[in-house]
Amino acid sequence: MCFLVVVCAKVCARSANGGVRPWEAAWDCARSYRRSNQIAPLVAQAQREPLTDVPTVVQLDGIWLTIQSQTQKEKPDRSKRRRKERKGQRVVVLVALGFWNDGSGRREILDWEIAKSEAHTEWEKLLNRLWQRGLRPERGLQMVVRDGSGGLGEALAFVYGSTVLEQRCLFHKLRNVADKVRSELKGEEKREERKQLLEQASAIYPAESAAQAHERLARWAEHWRQQAPQAVATLERDFEQTLVYYSLPSVAREWLRTTSLLERANRQLRRKFHQALTFGSRKGAEVAIYLQVQRLHAHWTDESWWETSHALYFELWNLNP
Repeated sequence: MCFLVVVCAKVCARSANGGVRPWEAAWDCARSYRRSNQIAPLVAQAQREPLTDVPTVVQLDGIWLTIQSQTQKEKPDRSKRRRKERKGQRVVVLVALGFWNDGSGRREILDWEIAKSEAHTEWEKLLNRLWQRGLRPERGLQMVVRDGSGGLGEALAFVYGSTVLEQRCLFHKLRNVADKVRSELKGEEKREERKQLLEQASAIYPAESAAQAHERLARWAEHWRQQAPQAVATLERDFEQTLVYYSLPSVAREWLRTTSLLERANRQLRRKFHQALTFGSRKGAEVAIYLQVQRLHAHWTDESWWETSHALYFELWNLNP
């Protein structure tokens, strides 16, 4: 069992570090995961064990990936052998990332769900499971951070009602502004203007209060509306929902630092998940994502992968003595 965990981990680690060519990593990972049915119980355990330490803030986001599956159609490979054709199916990994507001910068992937879409019914599966595991306001959850997805908003209203605050994700909002700016202020000669606009937009949020943030937005909008009207309209739209954190004094100061941590964590999540995107089945996808989650947790806590993989071995041993 330890061999399976370590082999899967080493293959993905070599892939992440550029130690093997992509097709070799994909083939090795797929072969390892086909052998790793014993790891699947760890995935099930991770998604049902109670949350004993509930984070203050949870960010919810979707990461789109491709699961490869075999079809009945065959075609010859380079060696003229008949092989089943593979077909890619787009899926989204719905992710719940917890952040503890204690100054430590601690973050952890609490749970995930492989789904067909970001519809409210798909999000409800993940949110209901988190609720059952203990992610509740009375246990410490104060705020949920999300993008503008309507399906997620519906699911949150259904599961949590108005018991937690909903904060619109700042870096999703600023990224949308950046997209508009690139289309409105085009060309190398506009580079400095684009940089200045985005820096000034980012500077709106480190305000002392929501009222001061509104004042900064008004000045920024007046300055840039003529050159980049779409970018200005994008930031003004639902602006109040990006200031919810000011209503939580215990979160507001730390949240300004948290946004950069969450943005960095999101980039790492996407990179790690994409490194393991050649899956032979849903079970293989679950195992691959689980292992990448463990690698991220090891990285975030400065724990070596050797320590983490051996801890997984002992967890497997306890499940299958």
